Amino acid sequence: MSHERVEAGVPAGAIAIPDKVLDLAGTDSVEMVWRNELGGLTYRCHGERGTRYIKWQPSAGLSQAEWADVNLVMESEKLRWAGQFVAVPRVVDCGKADGAAWLVTEAIDAIPAVDPRWRDNAEAVVRAIATGLRRFHDALPVHSCPYRGTWIGASKRVPEPERLVVCHGDPCVPNVLLNSKGGFSAHVDLSRLGVADRWADLAIATYSISWEVNFGRSYDELFFSTYGIEPDMTRIQFYRELWDRD
Repeated sequence: MSHERVEAGVPAGAIAIPDKVLDLAGTDSVEMVWRNELGGLTYRCHGERGTRYIKWQPSAGLSQAEWADVNLVMESEKLRWAGQFVAVPRVVDCGKADGAAWLVTEAIDAIPAVDPRWRDNAEAVVRAIATGLRRFHDALPVHSCPYRGTWIGASKRVPEPERLVVCHGDPCVPNVLLNSKGGFSAHVDLSRLGVADRWADLAIATYSISWEVNFGRSYDELFFSTYGIEPDMTRIQFYRELWDRD
């Protein structure tokens, strides 16, 4: 289901850098670091202005639901709103023209939880991910959040919410940043942010940890004990199945 943060895995230069990205980068060095399943590209740029990230997303051929997942202009609004309460990238620029959208953010001095250096320290990373998600859910105000979770109304069988929170929406391992000691630092990729049952986040965060590309096994017990909640298997199964179907 996650269309954000699919690792590029292609040789340097195999994909032409979009003209808009080159314009935004100016004289900075440009390195592609991610490619998503819907044609979107993410670049790391470094120069006199420091390190920035540029996301570029074409809209051609995308359904309304797919575009909602990767709407960078909307994500910029969500980042600005959430940044009042939690650690997320600061927006530098965004816009949409000529069939594509872009988003420029300042880099955060942190390391993605998916970085290979953490592979042998999975339990510490799981604790950090759980701690970060709990902080996210506790800090963001539901009553003043202007965004609904993208899964609200996605199915007539959605369980009655156990507790409404402002969900991240795509709390997979690559969207969590850690400090140099392996503690939680920040969240990225907030295009799906919105009010929903917290199990929509909890089910997918733990699911992502178990994927082979991340840590390759379940750490549900450790995650839920760190977050401070007993597993709700009905809701976990529902949201994981919904994720797999989308």
